[in-house]
Amino acid sequence: MQEKLYLKALRKANIFNMYCEFVIAILGLFTLLFNELGIFTADKVIMRYSMIILFFGASLPLIIYLIHDKALKNEKSVLERKWFKIIIIIIAYFAIFDLNASFSFHAIPVLVVPTLMTAQYKNSKRMTIITYILSIVLVIISIYASYIFGQYDANLLKPLTEEEASSIKNRLDILFTKRFLIVFLHYCLPLIIGVTAIDFIGFSITKRNENMINEQIELSNKIQDEIMAKARMQNNVIEDLADVIESRDIETGEHIKRTKEYVTILVNKMKEKDQYKNYLDDKTIDQIINASPLHDIGKITVSDLILCKPGKLTDEEFEKMKLHTIKGGEIIDNILDDLGDDDFLKIAYEIALYHHEKWNGKGYPKGLKETEIPLPARIMAIADVFDALVAERVYKKPMPIDKAINIIIEDSGTHFDPDLVEIFKDSIDEFKKVAEHKYE
Repeated sequence: MQEKLYLKALRKANIFNMYCEFVIAILGLFTLLFNELGIFTADKVIMRYSMIILFFGASLPLIIYLIHDKALKNEKSVLERKWFKIIIIIIAYFAIFDLNASFSFHAIPVLVVPTLMTAQYKNSKRMTIITYILSIVLVIISIYASYIFGQYDANLLKPLTEEEASSIKNRLDILFTKRFLIVFLHYCLPLIIGVTAIDFIGFSITKRNENMINEQIELSNKIQDEIMAKARMQNNVIEDLADVIESRDIETGEHIKRTKEYVTILVNKMKEKDQYKNYLDDKTIDQIINASPLHDIGKITVSDLILCKPGKLTDEEFEKMKLHTIKGGEIIDNILDDLGDDDFLKIAYEIALYHHEKWNGKGYPKGLKETEIPLPARIMAIADVFDALVAERVYKKPMPIDKAINIIIEDSGTHFDPDLVEIFKDSIDEFKKVAEHKYE
């Protein structure tokens, strides 16, 4: 969970910064256009080269993203890779230096951009130190580069005349005079102080972002712990109920364990089929498997005289036996309602109440047919009948496994969902292994 949250935060930060740099790239094109129109007065040759380099450089993260994720259709997005963050930050410093060096003091405010972009990422002391050092270096080299190459500034280039200032050579020459120190004291130092303040704000934002992520992680862990506790409680209740059933009837108890194995085989095989992918996610599969032992929970309300009768039931006795489906639904509704898992409760209820319904509508207790019968109950029906056929009961001998398999297949479209019977046919070997192991 923690790793997922950090990856999500990294992805959002990379997206934000990637598009920020693309905006800087577009800004470079407008700067070039204004300079060509004479609105700005920087050297046109230098401006052309620098702004073209700026455009393609600042567009590079977006280009990498489009190629890596869209064209190559990579499973792991470049937005979740740490090296992409490094590329974005390096390009940010390069782009801002390029803009400042060519556009002089008019672009100085954008010196804050790399710090604010870096502040989007997870806080680390090393990154904080590197960011601050790079910001100071960026200020110094930007000032001196703009002094040499940038747009003419009368105050900056005194004592040169306008004509002398138009020569890069003349600008270079006065770097070796006291002008070098004057530029540092009057231009670099104030900006270093300003950038230091901005970096402090940026680092504070970074720390705040990390604290927010940590709070999310702590909350998520707490929620996860509560979910796990409820799941353990749920499993304990199921096991206790199964033990109650088994204490009354050993055969029914063993039947519950075996049918759970058959249900597990079916749902895992169904997961491979496209038609069930939208319904059978991992959580639902676990819920169906864990709910299957409760399908005969209603039998605890049936009289021992009926439940353990060695001979065939009378019509009256069979009607009472059929009530175990309704009673099972009521028990689940009453006992498991406090567990707080509505999805599990719904599946367990459907299995207990409807696992004796038939595809042709001639089952009980409601006489539902076809897809009116909930899918978990249709799955349970195959597992339940198969085990009932191959198991030894007080009133019958076990049926040969192959004969039981044929009965399931023959009842496709009458008793059982035809699609699920096809799944069963694909699972025959696994069913045989369970049955043979239990009855060898």
